[in-house]
Amino acid sequence: MKNLDFQPSKSKAEFHKNYKLHDLAEWNGKNLLEQWGIGYTEFGRDNRFKKVWEKGKDKPDGIIEYKSGSAFIDWKAKHKKEWLVNKRAVEAYEQWSKKFNLPVIIAFFVFDDNNNLLEKRFAFLGKHNYFVSAGKQWDKNQTVEFENRLPEFNKAEILNYLL
Repeated sequence: MKNLDFQPSKSKAEFHKNYKLHDLAEWNGKNLLEQWGIGYTEFGRDNRFKKVWEKGKDKPDGIIEYKSGSAFIDWKAKHKKEWLVNKRAVEAYEQWSKKFNLPVIIAFFVFDDNNNLLEKRFAFLGKHNYFVSAGKQWDKNQTVEFENRLPEFNKAEILNYLL
């Protein structure tokens, strides 16, 4: 078998630890959407158990629908109130948006160290400005940062942007 000539950016444990928090955000978000009567359909594939996973090819997690409005949605879980997203992912989401003519919502769920939900915000690509962060993150990814004044993730605000 041929050896690969690279070192992974994250260990398997670090990679799966990030997904536990993501799953918590997704569970909370889907639960709220259901309560609000907003439909949700899976879109992106979960690749966490693939042995080799290349960077890129990011897809939003799902598509939400309410009456005549639809949008892609991607769940982001954080422990800090920093509205950061991998630059690579945002660029991919913008491509999906163009391809399907659907806007993209990035939903940020902030948790404390005990995984209690502290805050929920969202960025609507194309409506909320972002800038490329200085430097790279611990996992060597370049990120973009959204403005601090993102709207709260609630039914009224989501529908304001969706419809």
